[in-house]
Amino acid sequence: MLKDIKKNLWSVICSLWSLVIALFWLAMRVIWSGISKVIADVFGVGDPTAFLLNLPLYICVLLWCIFAFSVASLLFLRDKKWPKITLTAVLGVFTVASIVVVVMGAIDYLYFIVPKFFDSFVISLCIIVFALLLFYPPVKNGKLGIALKCVCIALAILIGVFGGFGVTIGSYFTYEPVVYAVEDTYQIVFSTNHSATAWVEVGGEKYYDLFAGSMKSNDTVHKIVIPQDKLDNAKGYSIHAEKMIYRGPFGGFKGKEISKSYNFRPVDTSNGLVYYVMSDVHHARKGAVATALSVKDLDFLVILGDSVGMVDREVDVQYSNLLAYDVTKGEMPVVYARGNHEIKGLYAEELHKYVGSKNGSFYYWFKLDDVFGITLDLGEDHDDDWWEYYGTAQFDLYHKEQTLFLQDLLATKPYENYNYTLVACHIPIQFVNSRKNHTEVKADWTDLLNQIGVDLAVYGHQHDLYPFLAGQETMYNEKGKLIYNSQFKGEEGKIYGGYLTDSNFDGFIVGRRGTTQTDDVGAFNRKDHIGMAVSVDFATGKQTCWYLNSKGETVAVYNPFVEGPAQTEFVLDLR
Repeated sequence: MLKDIKKNLWSVICSLWSLVIALFWLAMRVIWSGISKVIADVFGVGDPTAFLLNLPLYICVLLWCIFAFSVASLLFLRDKKWPKITLTAVLGVFTVASIVVVVMGAIDYLYFIVPKFFDSFVISLCIIVFALLLFYPPVKNGKLGIALKCVCIALAILIGVFGGFGVTIGSYFTYEPVVYAVEDTYQIVFSTNHSATAWVEVGGEKYYDLFAGSMKSNDTVHKIVIPQDKLDNAKGYSIHAEKMIYRGPFGGFKGKEISKSYNFRPVDTSNGLVYYVMSDVHHARKGAVATALSVKDLDFLVILGDSVGMVDREVDVQYSNLLAYDVTKGEMPVVYARGNHEIKGLYAEELHKYVGSKNGSFYYWFKLDDVFGITLDLGEDHDDDWWEYYGTAQFDLYHKEQTLFLQDLLATKPYENYNYTLVACHIPIQFVNSRKNHTEVKADWTDLLNQIGVDLAVYGHQHDLYPFLAGQETMYNEKGKLIYNSQFKGEEGKIYGGYLTDSNFDGFIVGRRGTTQTDDVGAFNRKDHIGMAVSVDFATGKQTCWYLNSKGETVAVYNPFVEGPAQTEFVLDLR
């Protein structure tokens, strides 16, 4: 076999090369639409046509045909030179094309592309090795050769059975608990390595992970709802799970019970309030957690979405839980608002199981002692007919649901029983960007929030640090476009094509990668992130907001559309 490989080395290299290119292009499917858009822009097409949208798929099919041809050449045309020369030229072109795609934008998505490519490449190599051992064993004759073939077949069957039935070794918690605040309950979320039944014990009472009266046993992620007052009073809880090996119609098999205990510190506003807001972490877990941990006496954490670039794998959909647990250790409440990047990927429709949500949606009210909160979700950042959504977006209907939700809050006025009202939304409600998306719903929500009387609204999405303060003298030109603070942009009269809604409450865009308001940070930087801390003094009726970076430093921030110097803190009146 080794002699055959050496003799046909060029053909072997072409076969492996074509496999690598085909697998890499398949792994790049997460940015195929971006490739189509770039090609459309190059040819001045505007929105990609159906052909351009499908072009990356056609290229992928072509690459697999090239791989099939390379294998056929290795088996049947190994003595011919023209297949080797042709394959070398064609594969060289596609290699250069793949490098160009990475350089032009795919580099930001290599965190998704490389693992997918690596996994598929390793599986492919295993299949190749298995086939070689089975059909070209190093020992061709005798009992040893037969034994080797039998071992290969037995391993294949064993792997297939274990994989097909989802068999795992042992029982353990894969993701530790996060306590999400939703309405007047806590949703405690944790995960196990195998499908299991699960429950939480609080003050001697058990709360189960149920479906219509039956304990759920066919999932590894567990969300268990606890009344807030029960956990607040108990100040501690334990999580429990039993591996479900087999659940039959009239019997089953379970593994041993596993459990862990945690303290819990409920929000207590009697001596004021401190909370931290992070957004648009985009995999910068180390930096985002370091920033949050620099805030002393933290009462609760707010995560405003886009923790990752897309939720395409288990680790992606769990990423907000990783961030939350790193900061809270399961010992304080967390508030979650969905980002537009959490709408993308294979796990997008499963996200509601992993984080705080209400009836499968990501808008709800919540309370934490003397805090009344409203979480809203604008969804995607383009209108529903945007080509990239290929006809799947129906966010206009989703916005109408939330408008009715806000109108109901305004009618029933539950917030009047609380001294502090917080709004959390990934896409800014007060800021209409240059694309002019969601103008009507932002205006409607601003009007309703004006009537509710909001103390603070926090946003992400823009990867900027922008304050929008009530009563500020926002600068516009004669065409209604925003004029930048000259100190912020370093020149007079620079304009931005958006505008601010007519709000009477304070709001901030809170998160970005970096150490300052304006520095450029590479896509692979994981240690630098900026978020915002808020301290509320109910005795004086004031709240202080300041931006922090991962070094624990306060970040000086310009108000982008109001003339004036940068500020290290913003002291604001409560409503």
